[in-house]
Amino acid sequence: MKDGPESTPPPESTPPRLGEPPSADGRRHERRPLQEEHRWNFAGSGGLGTALAEALYAMSGTGAYAEENYERALDALHGYPSEEVAALLQRGWDTLPESAYPDRWGVVQLLTDLRLPTATDVFGTILATPIPPERAPEDAHRFSTVGEEIILRTTAVEGLARLAAQDDAGAVDLLIRQVTGGHRSVQVASVMALRVLGEDAGVDVSILVPEEDQELLRIRRSDVARLPRGYDVDDLRTPGAGAEGPPAPPC
Repeated sequence: MKDGPESTPPPESTPPRLGEPPSADGRRHERRPLQEEHRWNFAGSGGLGTALAEALYAMSGTGAYAEENYERALDALHGYPSEEVAALLQRGWDTLPESAYPDRWGVVQLLTDLRLPTATDVFGTILATPIPPERAPEDAHRFSTVGEEIILRTTAVEGLARLAAQDDAGAVDLLIRQVTGGHRSVQVASVMALRVLGEDAGVDVSILVPEEDQELLRIRRSDVARLPRGYDVDDLRTPGAGAEGPPAPPC
């Protein structure tokens, strides 16, 4: 005879559904209203709009199932026609306000991660969008709207590089065009991407870089593990704290 009811696996052993982040105790999952459809102007787009909102929400998720949720969201989007997915993300890019930097970046990063063959033109639109003048006040420490805009465009370059690696000739052509135009950071990112692609893309980037920009060819990515160790935080706050002081001056 059993002393009590059979034990059941704890609820936390089951991953939450998309849009259902764990509650504070990690045991229950409360579904979050999908207001993101309106946030990115996907409302009225049926299942695809919901799937895109779910993916953008999952992208910023945290916790044990965050990566799994995002991968599942990407898989769901690959079940829709790539032309429709790219077109709806283009709408999101076109209609989001300029200041919505995290949301705009989400659109570009999602396009990058999806690796859609139809995304080349959307990346082209993003890169062709002029960078607005700096809007942050002079006393806005460590924040720059121009810096945010550059991040959007270098992310688009990464998206093109992934497509170029899949033999997308249009993506290669767009990368080549960025070498001689646009912001310096975009130029650097494009040169580095083309150099990695190398012969596989049929491109000799060294002949594409103008004479006055040849230093771009000397820029290399570094393995973080091989970089010199950073300073201790306390040393940054109080330089020289704990170190031996200079010798006393002679009397």
